[in-house]
Amino acid sequence: MSTIDTLHHATEAVQAMERLYLELKDVKHGINFEVFQKCMDCLDDLKSIKSSLEGSEVKVKAPEVKEDFLVELKQLTLMHIPSSMEKDVCLKFQDLIQKTFEGTGVDVVYACLLTCPWYACTQQERGEQAKYNTLFVVYQSSLRSFCAPVSSHVVEKTSIVDKEWLYGCELFHFVQSLCKGRTRNVEALHCPEPAVIYQTEAWKQLGKSLHYKYVTGLRCYLEACRGQAVGGIGKKGKDGKFRLADGTTFRQLCDSFRLMNHAYNSVKGFGPCTYETSPLPDVGKRAMAFMQSMYQNPDVSKKDAFTLLLEWYEQFNKEPAPVYSKPEEVQGIVGDWHMQMRLHGRPLSLSRVLPDDLTEMCSLMEKIGGPVSNLDPAQIVLITQAGSFMYGLSTPTSDVDYLVIYAEKTEKYLTACKKLPESFESRGPTKQIEYGAYEIRCFAEMVLKGSVVILELLYKDGHNYMSPAWTELSSQRDRFVSETAIQQYMGLVKNNLHMIKREKHKDMPQERKLFYQIYHKLASVEYLLQGKTPPVRCSGPIKDFIMRVRTQPLEVIMNSLEMGNHYLAVGLRLDVWLAQ
Repeated sequence: MSTIDTLHHATEAVQAMERLYLELKDVKHGINFEVFQKCMDCLDDLKSIKSSLEGSEVKVKAPEVKEDFLVELKQLTLMHIPSSMEKDVCLKFQDLIQKTFEGTGVDVVYACLLTCPWYACTQQERGEQAKYNTLFVVYQSSLRSFCAPVSSHVVEKTSIVDKEWLYGCELFHFVQSLCKGRTRNVEALHCPEPAVIYQTEAWKQLGKSLHYKYVTGLRCYLEACRGQAVGGIGKKGKDGKFRLADGTTFRQLCDSFRLMNHAYNSVKGFGPCTYETSPLPDVGKRAMAFMQSMYQNPDVSKKDAFTLLLEWYEQFNKEPAPVYSKPEEVQGIVGDWHMQMRLHGRPLSLSRVLPDDLTEMCSLMEKIGGPVSNLDPAQIVLITQAGSFMYGLSTPTSDVDYLVIYAEKTEKYLTACKKLPESFESRGPTKQIEYGAYEIRCFAEMVLKGSVVILELLYKDGHNYMSPAWTELSSQRDRFVSETAIQQYMGLVKNNLHMIKREKHKDMPQERKLFYQIYHKLASVEYLLQGKTPPVRCSGPIKDFIMRVRTQPLEVIMNSLEMGNHYLAVGLRLDVWLAQ
């Protein structure tokens, strides 16, 4: 069976399920909700199957760690502390970690054992000291996954493996968190040598180049430690007094003292409190002794421990303000290291093909203005006049609207320690020239989601400026005729119909705009259903009709073709297509 036949059958299945869904939706109150839910789930599955067959589906997911080895790995994690990490124990850890992440498509670059020293110091048995350990793992995904055209929400969701005792994060997530001064990441990077289970040679370079004083000296780190130490277990009463929150556990108290210890060490120039609690100020020593006695004597009040924490907190606030590290220095060191990790020693390619004559492109960039005018011409992928002009439906009063696709400089992209802005827009009734500019990764994400306006850029020829990369991509525009595209076009039509039905813009120019958009998109859908790219620019009878809807006075249109007939005609046409 050919690919075309397979796609044809997949399309028929989707359309059949869509018809069933619409029928059930009309009689939803007369059927079992479970049946309706199954129908929706099945429709989503069929759309996903068709997208997979088309090659238009992009999935990024968190590593699916193998459950077979988690029980043994957890037992090992919760029975050892750094001082018991002999060579054979480390090798056992390494073997289990390797097996757990095997086949997930990621490379483990670092693993360590994190222990709360404040909790460990209150326990006598090693097993009890290790009770709340965390196995911290950093893994690196492929460059393709790192640049994947998916939303930031999906990236965030798939960058972490969290099972309480096991915490794994993708390299970029670690980089972001480290530069934000997140305590867990600082502890992991600067944990004691015996707690390190595995590290690559490339990882070691970060520890050598980024002394702990850089990150523990960050203002965000210090303020987080100080604030979370008290705020995590305290609450303000109606009388304004700060008290211990109900239900606070012994472990939470230990964590709060650990954070306070971090803050104290930071201003004194000591490393983070990762294994040993010394040196401590007098109030810290008293707090440690109290916590040790508290565990052995349950009658000792937690409120008294909280009072000691507040005393330490108040003393700390009286300390002279420290000289903070410069965030840009930390980001510079970490960013350069991150780029080297991603490139794996490969040289950074900076070559891009530019036209011999840049005059027209630079003139356009200057005309558009704003951040666009500050881009390097080598970054420009596409410039086009959008809006009604692109559809051949502009009038003398139409806005001038440009769309720009650009590529961020590779070095800046790979050295960034936070998500870079991927779009900037300038729109509004007071703007002489409106524009929207989108970074190429963001553009790719919108294409794969089936954004109508973005797909139309691919379907259309004759843009103001097209780079060789754009020309190559648009030569394969037929591959972007997909189920997702059809659904997005139909979604836009349905949304416009819904607004018309609600009379949101009744007797206003916007109502006619909704109608002409509907007819334009429906004309495009006819092509998409045949597997063809639609003509974006209108011509012939379609253009004449839409221009009448768009430009003639409302009374004239009402006399020649009533709005009710407009709605009826469009609704019938939509029903016919869904029934095909």
